[in-house]
Amino acid sequence: MSKRVVQTLAEAMRRGEWKVTHQGVAIDTNGVLVDGQHRLAAVVEADVPVEMTVFTDVPADTFDVLDTGKRRNAADVLAIEGEQSTHQLAAMVRTVWLYDNRRDMHWSGGGASVSNQQILETLGANPEIRDFVKVGEQLAAEVGMIKSAGGAASFLVSRVNSAKKLEPWFSGVIDGAGLGKTDARLRFRNHMLNLARRDAGEVRRRRDTREHVGLYLTAFNAWAVGEPLTRLRFGARDAVPDVAKL
Repeated sequence: MSKRVVQTLAEAMRRGEWKVTHQGVAIDTNGVLVDGQHRLAAVVEADVPVEMTVFTDVPADTFDVLDTGKRRNAADVLAIEGEQSTHQLAAMVRTVWLYDNRRDMHWSGGGASVSNQQILETLGANPEIRDFVKVGEQLAAEVGMIKSAGGAASFLVSRVNSAKKLEPWFSGVIDGAGLGKTDARLRFRNHMLNLARRDAGEVRRRRDTREHVGLYLTAFNAWAVGEPLTRLRFGARDAVPDVAKL
């Protein structure tokens, strides 16, 4: 029994996301449960009634071939929906959901799981995220950001500010030409390039999406209010900031 799987299913049931599918509960000819232990445990955990398909008299020797297929991840679901660049888009939408719902907590590990249904709902509520896939790729190429972090953070600032007002921000971060040494755009650009060089030399170090988003928004907010930035830092215990309005 995987407690993480049970918890994920239970949370989906509490949110009303559970749907009846061909996957349910299977009981063999000896009366033994051969499929569905996590789903049933999740019902107990959630303490809500749900409907599911129940198969009885299943041959006892079918257990070895149950649940051996590939589980659909968010990118798979988006591909089925006809989306493009699904792996990056899914990661960007996940980042936006985490920003909106658990900004001050870790964005990795079992406690930070985001369901496929939450991914679809977040994309539906924020369709403009799609427009920032290319931006994320450009930031990754020019300043070394994680693609999904760059795309998601750029969407977050655009959700509050108009595209026209953001043009100097993006152009400054991308090329850095003619900027003073305390300009937040140049400070952010140089900081991310230094991080990229450091990460390249530490093969085992996991790049942190929350850190990248936090640095991006910290620098953006300083630029938005015209403050010089002499030092840029963002630690694991720091809160990811709200987006400043220009």
